[in-house]
Amino acid sequence: MRFSILGPMSVTENTEKGDDRTPSAPKHRQMLALLLLNANRVVSMAQFVEELWEYSPPPRAVAAVHTYVMQLRRILQDGGPAAGAPVRLLTRDQGYLLRVRDGELDLHTYEHLIRAGRAAIDEGSPASGARQLRAAHAMWSGSSGVDAPAGPLLSAAFAALERDRADSLVQRVGAELRLGRHHELLAELSALVHLDPTDERLTGQLMLALYRSGRQADALDVFHRLRRALREELGTSPHPEIHRLITDILAGRPHLEPPATGAYRLSLDAAGLPPARPAAAPARPGRPRHPAPGPVLLGA
Repeated sequence: MRFSILGPMSVTENTEKGDDRTPSAPKHRQMLALLLLNANRVVSMAQFVEELWEYSPPPRAVAAVHTYVMQLRRILQDGGPAAGAPVRLLTRDQGYLLRVRDGELDLHTYEHLIRAGRAAIDEGSPASGARQLRAAHAMWSGSSGVDAPAGPLLSAAFAALERDRADSLVQRVGAELRLGRHHELLAELSALVHLDPTDERLTGQLMLALYRSGRQADALDVFHRLRRALREELGTSPHPEIHRLITDILAGRPHLEPPATGAYRLSLDAAGLPPARPAAAPARPGRPRHPAPGPVLLGA
């Protein structure tokens, strides 16, 4: 069986026909999403009740969860209702556990690629790291979140996934800038900055890519757009590191040149200041911004 949650949720049987087993009822979809995000771990009854009804559970909430689980078991039963087929959804410790095998859940594959890509970059192999991070990002089909109702637990989980995706995207772009791929990154970075004009990390990377491509005036224009967006949307101004970057661009500092001749590192967490200015956490899965966990590598 194949489970997908990085975008529209789907459950398909591993057969030639690829029979669709995705539940259609909203509560079933909501419970399945929570189980998939915690695959092979127990989800407690309290977690189900909180996710499905937040602070207003009905009098028979526990009985309702039991009923939904029974119905999900029928949907997920391997090989149909035939006797002897292994049970996917198990009762464990006052909760339930969805058993998922290696390679069946796209989220597990994604997380493996992210870990491997980050490790490769940390070990000095930017090409390998960028390749694995790009493969991980390609697994997302659409924005974060699943096409199901989302209560507090799903909203928080998908927001965390989106923050991690945003951080790994910055890491991957940084690795590719180190490899001298500034020309190839221009279209992608321009689109990303257009989606979030206040993202200082991606904007800094776009400014550097433009400068390295011989487009100093365009890099300056991007800086002015960032300053305007930050002032109008967040009531603030660019981080000092962004100011330093644009100063170096205007001065044509040699260390901004591509990897063959120079290096440049942009750190947005210096002086104890926040590396980014995240928006308030959304009530439902969306595109929340998240500060970088450390220095953002633009090129080396």
